[in-house]
Amino acid sequence: MLCMYLSETLTGVLIMANKHNPLSAFYRAPKFFTAIPSGGKFYTPDICEMPDTNELPVFAMTSKDELMMKNPDALLNGEAVTQVIQSCVPNVKNARKMLSSDIDVLLIAIQGATYGDDIDVTAPCPKCEETCSSVASVDSALATMGTLQDSYTAEVNGLTITIRPFTYESTIKAGITNFRSTRSLQALADIPDEMERLRLFNENFKQISALNYELTADSIDSISFIDENGEKVVVSDRQHLTEFLDNADSSIGASIESQITEINGVGINLEMQMECDKESCLDDGEPHVFSSKVNFDPVNFSTAS
Repeated sequence: MLCMYLSETLTGVLIMANKHNPLSAFYRAPKFFTAIPSGGKFYTPDICEMPDTNELPVFAMTSKDELMMKNPDALLNGEAVTQVIQSCVPNVKNARKMLSSDIDVLLIAIQGATYGDDIDVTAPCPKCEETCSSVASVDSALATMGTLQDSYTAEVNGLTITIRPFTYESTIKAGITNFRSTRSLQALADIPDEMERLRLFNENFKQISALNYELTADSIDSISFIDENGEKVVVSDRQHLTEFLDNADSSIGASIESQITEINGVGINLEMQMECDKESCLDDGEPHVFSSKVNFDPVNFSTAS
């Protein structure tokens, strides 16, 4: 009797699990197919599964996704961006481990898939400091995408230092530190004691310096050299790499930072021409034209609709 009951229960569960949803034909479909700066070459399948076309399908955001992008805490700690990218780009399995330049591209593509090609943007006019409005094109922005090389190296003092681009996880860490630092610096004006203000300012400076050092260390993938026997030695142990940076000449750190800056500059060109038609800014009756960086920041998702 018990066996019959369990069998009937299991059958009912299987029927419910296999029941076709008549609304499935109305589920969202990909609106965009986009390449990414890395080409997926830095990823294993548990981070991102790249199609044979090397273009990722991008879906529009759901109502749940939009609500997530309006959560300030989730935006600050990266959880909002992580969840939304994995929802809108199903091939992405672990957004935190992806490169920051790839994340930037996917966020722009998701905006285009959700709200259309035209995105309203604003920027302060450098001449009159008034806010100017314009329209940026998602397609045009994606068309400027650069491509990351297979590897990046810096040759210093007989060492070959292999450097990897920043991950989104590192960007989140930097964002949180900068946010806290900004809040602390804003609060300094309310502290009457000058020595206390100086102490807090120095503390903020130390935190930012420590973060920059940590990000530099994290960006070193390996260091290789030729030993006295002519053999190539490759060091990739994280502790050994950090100890090396702790005791290396400052010129080595400067070379690494220079290479990191170059790598992290690869991605989308966010510069666009803006116009200010305020009367005080007219040039011979024509609007003042200036170049500004388009802000596709995730925070703007909440105001795009």
